[in-house]
Amino acid sequence: MGIWLQNPAPRKPIQPQKQQSQRTQQLTNSDQRGTDQEPLVVKELPTPKTEAEAARDAEDRKEKAMNDREIIGLTRDLAVATVILAVIGLFQLFVFGDQAKQLRRTVRAAGEQSEAMERSIREATRLAAAMENVARDMAVSAQASIESVAILRDRTARQIRAYVCVIFGVGIYQEKAKGLKFEGKPVMLNTGSTPAHKVTYSAQAAILAAPLPEDFPFPIPAVAGSAAAILGPQQRANMSAVVPDFCDDAEVENIKHGAGKALYVWGIVTYEDVFGDAHHTKFAQAITWLPDNNIWSYYMTRHNEAT
Repeated sequence: MGIWLQNPAPRKPIQPQKQQSQRTQQLTNSDQRGTDQEPLVVKELPTPKTEAEAARDAEDRKEKAMNDREIIGLTRDLAVATVILAVIGLFQLFVFGDQAKQLRRTVRAAGEQSEAMERSIREATRLAAAMENVARDMAVSAQASIESVAILRDRTARQIRAYVCVIFGVGIYQEKAKGLKFEGKPVMLNTGSTPAHKVTYSAQAAILAAPLPEDFPFPIPAVAGSAAAILGPQQRANMSAVVPDFCDDAEVENIKHGAGKALYVWGIVTYEDVFGDAHHTKFAQAITWLPDNNIWSYYMTRHNEAT
């Protein structure tokens, strides 16, 4: 509903119905609130708060502001810590990368060292095998040298060592009036080129049956007949063996001619050569006399040997 003011202009005929229609149409066209084109909006106004509620709200806002500041501070600290951790992580990543690089180098160097060690082991094995062959050859050569030296020594010893043999000497027949018993005196002779050392002999004489029984043992006294001595090359030494008892004078001539009985002398000579090797010479002789009282002796077929 509006208010119309009149102005001093001349009045015109009033057209109330038309003006009202136009105004209604204007209102209809301009004010469309509450329609589908422009729905009405109802705004609810808050109820005024009391003084306590306002204080509590203020306190809540203050506490919220403090909490927000704390959250902002924590967020800032967390961001700083995150940045620090990121920097540390990047540094660790760099360190780990460098360590990985160094580890690869170490592994590569270890592999190269392993290959070098393997090559060294192969060379050492080959060298050891070669040395083993050399040692074996040296051992064979040394053994051959030892054997050669031994052979040479043996040959040299055989050539130059002392050789003591026993040859015929003289014999004494029994003469009681003169106090003589049957006695044999064989001679030891060194036919070698070097002296014989520690020369000793044991000899025994006896009147035995002629021919001598095959089972006669040729017993040798345990005590040597002379002290140890040196017999030089081509040097001679007399030995002596006397029959222990006198025999019947009636048997002397038959014994001298070997008729039924004869004078026997046997024994052993021991010595060492210049190389320290021990040797011995066994001897056994039968002694008879010719009509002119010259000696006729002969070697027995047994107990005559030498080393």
